[in-house]
Amino acid sequence: MSTGRERYKRSQKKERKKINIGGWKLIAIVVSLAVIVYLAYAYIGFSKIKSINPLQESNSDYYLLSSQKDELEKTLIVFEENYNEKERIFAAYLYSQNKEKEVSVLTYVPGWVEFAQVKEDFGSSIPIATFKYAGDQLQQGRGLEYAIWQFEQLLGGNIDEYIWITASATEIFSEKLGSSSGEGVYAQYYDNGFDVNQDAFFLNSFVSKLGWLNLLISSEKFKDSNTDIYSSLPTLLGTILKLKQIHRATLSMRPHIIDLGNNKFLTAQESKVGVGISSYINTVEYDNTWRTFSERMIDRELERERVRVEIYNGSGMSGYASQYARRIRNSGCEVVRFDNAPTIQDKTEFYVPKPKEFDYSLKVIFELFPGSYEIIEGRPPFMTTGDVVIILGKDIPTVYSF
Repeated sequence: MSTGRERYKRSQKKERKKINIGGWKLIAIVVSLAVIVYLAYAYIGFSKIKSINPLQESNSDYYLLSSQKDELEKTLIVFEENYNEKERIFAAYLYSQNKEKEVSVLTYVPGWVEFAQVKEDFGSSIPIATFKYAGDQLQQGRGLEYAIWQFEQLLGGNIDEYIWITASATEIFSEKLGSSSGEGVYAQYYDNGFDVNQDAFFLNSFVSKLGWLNLLISSEKFKDSNTDIYSSLPTLLGTILKLKQIHRATLSMRPHIIDLGNNKFLTAQESKVGVGISSYINTVEYDNTWRTFSERMIDRELERERVRVEIYNGSGMSGYASQYARRIRNSGCEVVRFDNAPTIQDKTEFYVPKPKEFDYSLKVIFELFPGSYEIIEGRPPFMTTGDVVIILGKDIPTVYSF
């Protein structure tokens, strides 16, 4: 039988145990609240970090970025790295998707391939890696604008948004989140993923490491003015959310991936300096592949109207008719003819006999011609059959020129 003293001791032990357990619970609650408060504070700070948009500062976003919000969204994503104490592009992507149709295409542009259509500026082709550097050589401070313009020339169409991760930002991401590389495991999420180089999957690897906890803990680093992310999206939070949305869509939609580092899209020639072989992007081969898949992505309104376009160059300067024909085709419209106009004219004109029947198509086309142009409800004085007939005038270089 227990004595009174023993019963007292047992009750004291139970009481101490209750106090100890209660104390630990209190400490756990306090620590949890502190963590929640810290994360909330970090989130608020992170959400206020602004992205930098040099295009907006120079008003060139009006010319280079699409203002029409439709079902087909195109986002350009560019990654830089430091090489020999200079920043260079090592990978770029154009992610295009139609959410309504649940169809998407990812175009991968490695930095080492060359683009030949810059000879007017530099006398020869240049690597994609040097787009921004080359632009700064032409006009200091406008390198990013020049690079985005050249990506649009390369890919043959406007973009809606862009995300440009500078070399300093790439280093911070790698330091805090771990280095990224192309991982072959992502091949299964593309309908042709096992036919491309695994370097093309760098974007997937990078975004997969963007864990919210690490991002919030690292928020102070991203407030450093030397750690720039350039984007048409106003905040760093919005930029990260966009990248995550693209990643999720990729894993669910099984897009086709166009790898411009693949020999199919390259033309190899001996370097002009006589050292090595240069690989140039074959834009004709790219266009053929892009149009095959983009036809499935265009908006239903554009499909319904099935516009037929003719383009005539009356500017007196060569190359404009083919240039705009390519961009209009890559935007989902059919170009039935492009040629020189019978005469030179001062102003660009749009002849549309039945504009109400092609309202949506005209919006898509005008995205490629920023500015105001007169729509003439009729046909030009020479024989045409298109639903929309465009005659380019001497003013066409003023649409946008670097």
